Amino acid sequence: MQSSVTQGCSQDEPPVGAGPAKGLFRFRPWERLRSSKDYQKVKNTGKRRRARYFGVNFAPNGLSHHRLGMVVQKRHWSAAVQRNRIKRALREWFRLNRQAIPHPALDIVVIAYPGAEELSLREITAEMSSVFGKGNIRGS
Repeated sequence: MQSSVTQGCSQDEPPVGAGPAKGLFRFRPWERLRSSKDYQKVKNTGKRRRARYFGVNFAPNGLSHHRLGMVVQKRHWSAAVQRNRIKRALREWFRLNRQAIPHPALDIVVIAYPGAEELSLREITAEMSSVFGKGNIRGS
């Protein structure tokens, strides 16, 4: 049974009462890109940046919060363990650093490239900071 706090909320909007005091560092369902339509919108209308092991597409989403989507292709990593490790590390980066990403709120799609499986969380954070740091996303 759903609690009264989460009852009737969509996956794109946080439920009433889900403010900063409740789970500030959690990665919630409304912070995820889920539909193919959302990924296509970011790809077609968004801006692109490239780091060594990641491509990043982003577009304003009109919401009050950022959303993250990930593309970790099976053709680069046949083992699910490797793909899952990359996705887990990217979710952790987003969870810990989403407040540092400038507003307006963005839909962010991160595309992993070969070599990303070798990176530590610290190295992933440095890669993503190079994309989102120091005004690199102005004019989005």
